[in-house]
Amino acid sequence: MKRKTVLSVLSVCATLLCGCATVKELPPEERKGEPQTLEYKVARELLVSFMNNDPKGMVKNLSPENRSGFDPEKFETTRKQMALSLGTPVSFKYVTELEFVTFKLYVWKVRFRRESRGKEKKEIFSEALFRVITGRASKDQVLVMGFNFL
Repeated sequence: MKRKTVLSVLSVCATLLCGCATVKELPPEERKGEPQTLEYKVARELLVSFMNNDPKGMVKNLSPENRSGFDPEKFETTRKQMALSLGTPVSFKYVTELEFVTFKLYVWKVRFRRESRGKEKKEIFSEALFRVITGRASKDQVLVMGFNFL
């Protein structure tokens, strides 16, 4: 189970590492419905790090189990694979929170852009859901237990 989680995390990361892009976020006034919890803040930081091609930022709040199998090389490989199928991430929007007894799960819609593969190059957009699972390590510390694209 742990191996599958790490592989899911790595495959998501590698896809997003390819190419440079400006990531579009909604202005703060349009994010009023988003949660204000520490769990949400940590989950959102992970997504922003992922969108901005920042492997160090992604690792910062991972649980020790996930951190041990995650390095910048794996992040880059996964991002390259993902870019081939979905493209480069360009924007995201918060969707919902799912609450469990010991975990909180957050979901965002992430939009990707790439060029078509035919003779006539066209800009193509795709969307995927990004899920982040968080858990409390202590009163003041939240860790990312897992994340992946759905």
